Amino acid sequence: MRNWRWISVLAVLALVLAACGQQGTSQSASEATEPPTTESQAPDPSESDGGGTGEPQPGGTLVFGGPRLAASLDPALTSDGESFRILQQIYEPLVDLAPGSTNEVVGVLAESWTGEPADTEYVFTLREGVTFHDGTPLNAEAVKINFDRLQNFSEEFQGDAYYYGALMDGFGPDNLITSVEATGDLEVTFTLREASPTFIFGITLTPFSIISPAVLESTNADDAETSTLGTDVVQGGTGPFVLEDYIPDDSATLSRNEDYWSDPAYLDRLIIRPIADPAARLQALQGGSVQGYDLVNPADYETVESEGFTLVERLSFNSLYLGLNPVARDNAVAAESAVAEGYGGEESPLKDLAVRQAIEMAIDKEALIEAFYGGRGSAADTFMPTTSGWAEAVEAGVDVLGYDPDAARQLLEDAGFGADNPANVHFWYPTEVTRPYMPDPKGLHEAVSQMLEDVGFVVVPNSDIWDSPGYLDDAQNGLYDLHFLGWTGDYDDPSNWYGVHFGYSQGEPAAQFGCDVEGLEEAINTADAELDETARGEAWATVAGLIHENVCFVTLAHGDTALAFTDVVQGYEPNPTGSESFETVWLSGE
Repeated sequence: MRNWRWISVLAVLALVLAACGQQGTSQSASEATEPPTTESQAPDPSESDGGGTGEPQPGGTLVFGGPRLAASLDPALTSDGESFRILQQIYEPLVDLAPGSTNEVVGVLAESWTGEPADTEYVFTLREGVTFHDGTPLNAEAVKINFDRLQNFSEEFQGDAYYYGALMDGFGPDNLITSVEATGDLEVTFTLREASPTFIFGITLTPFSIISPAVLESTNADDAETSTLGTDVVQGGTGPFVLEDYIPDDSATLSRNEDYWSDPAYLDRLIIRPIADPAARLQALQGGSVQGYDLVNPADYETVESEGFTLVERLSFNSLYLGLNPVARDNAVAAESAVAEGYGGEESPLKDLAVRQAIEMAIDKEALIEAFYGGRGSAADTFMPTTSGWAEAVEAGVDVLGYDPDAARQLLEDAGFGADNPANVHFWYPTEVTRPYMPDPKGLHEAVSQMLEDVGFVVVPNSDIWDSPGYLDDAQNGLYDLHFLGWTGDYDDPSNWYGVHFGYSQGEPAAQFGCDVEGLEEAINTADAELDETARGEAWATVAGLIHENVCFVTLAHGDTALAFTDVVQGYEPNPTGSESFETVWLSGE
């Protein structure tokens, strides 16, 4: 089975041309081949880079508000955007997305590389003179140590090492990576079990960042019982900022890395504060305690602009969905989870396809857009955002049920559920968090619950804190009947969406949805391996058709996202993926 990394075919083809080019060069996908029509590009910097004019100047402290701090300070054990926001300022991967791009890969710690989608070998040449924050030199052996660590994670770590397991087809000797070898002081060779057109894009993500081997050793990073890498302030990265202080639930303080291998950051210091409520983030900006924040509530866009702040919008590249799991109750019992107590041993009505169809037809997506996204998002008929060049191709394989509450009531009645025998579903939402696709979890939960109750369901409300362990862990381990989650894409390709969520890991379906549909694993493998643009779109349409036909989840909304800054903040470059650096940010008038 192949890994399912998020990439457009056009970007794969760009890699073929760029990988063997001059050191430090890259080529955008649009230069390599004509892509599907797409709008997944960053907004024009002249309109959205924080405003202002003049030459960038060093100095000053930026205080920035985000919904949360990092789930862990060990980048390998993170999978959420708030963790990435902090850690990608400190740690760096071999390759990364070009700033503002969704389809261009550039060298970071690797200045050049060879390897094509049909190959099973990739050779990376590392930059000379790069040192970790602790003074340890970067070399090929350091890269090998990091990837060997990931591949050989103990079971205690594997649950949190979400991205490695998903992208590399699990852990251990049978995963995608056969070996990583230091074939020179600054040359590292990866050998894959089989050709993977998405491997190069998988390792752009923050969990694949390279950590100082000395820090890995001093923090006992490979021992799940004694490791302190996830909690201690250490100097293990190579990035433009150094972690100076970290106070859980209060702040992360980063300072400029004066010995950075590339141009140093402009800011003297970056302080990131967690402010869970979007209204409180706006108030902090208005009151001057922060100079910028992320995930502006769409209802506040007009307020932000009318009060003289700069609104920096990202193109919508996300989806909110309602997860359905017919075997959640069985999973909760098997896991000996406290969640099982709420189910009381009752059989799940979600095992009946008609019940799952009734849920989809009960939900008025347009009403959710109007109420919670300020009318600025769009209803999600499929997982793919409308800004994706693959949206039409994938949608061609999906029969959208649509909003029809009368039909939903009839489906429940035909399935044997009525006033005396209602379909009881347990529905979870997260607390103390907002996400790009989910501006108001509680409000959305109340609205969808009412829609379900209006057609005859009995909804048992539940919530849990987003933190690990907590809501996210239980949802991904398939313990919830119904739950809200979503996704912000990393590349414009259906594998980014359907593959990573529903792909099988070494023969096992994704626990989150319990979606073990006949023919699905084979369909995903076929789609993931296909390089021809037209055939790839058709193959992923087949995958999407199987998933939506069986109502393994209900896609709800594609939401717009934006940041807000005071007028002194300059140079912030947004990306539809949300992967953004503060390296180029500077303050005017400081």
